[in-house]
Amino acid sequence: MQSSIRPRPPLDAEPRPRLSYALARLERAIRKELDDRLRPHGLTVPQFTALSILSSRGELSNAQLARRCYVTPQSMSEVILALERDGLITRSPDSANRRVLRTALTTRGRDTLAVCEAVVNGVEEEAFAHLPPAARKRFGREMVDAVHNLGAGF
Repeated sequence: MQSSIRPRPPLDAEPRPRLSYALARLERAIRKELDDRLRPHGLTVPQFTALSILSSRGELSNAQLARRCYVTPQSMSEVILALERDGLITRSPDSANRRVLRTALTTRGRDTLAVCEAVVNGVEEEAFAHLPPAARKRFGREMVDAVHNLGAGF
């Protein structure tokens, strides 16, 4: 497991970065940690994200999954092909439109996701170890609200 909480400089020691800059840096730092820690389990961050979304949303088309993952349909096609090759998902024609393929998790996909959820939980725990549980919950709500305020969704 990576290191514990790193000491922070005093609040007045240096100018604080803009909130948007700090959030972007946090996203990049979390992404790097996730890349490093998911790799031994055979997943990339986009693959983990796709599995996670399929777990919570059920069967989705490539276009729907791409929108939820904030990637292009072309990029999602690559993710889906890799997940299908590894036996983590299956695809079947949609009953209403046979040209649309619906993607679903396999048992192996669910098992892999469960292991990787623990990895992601560990990264989040490290990143927010300085916050008490109530503050973490509020921070999570505030982030979701900010996403919705900008017209994006989950």
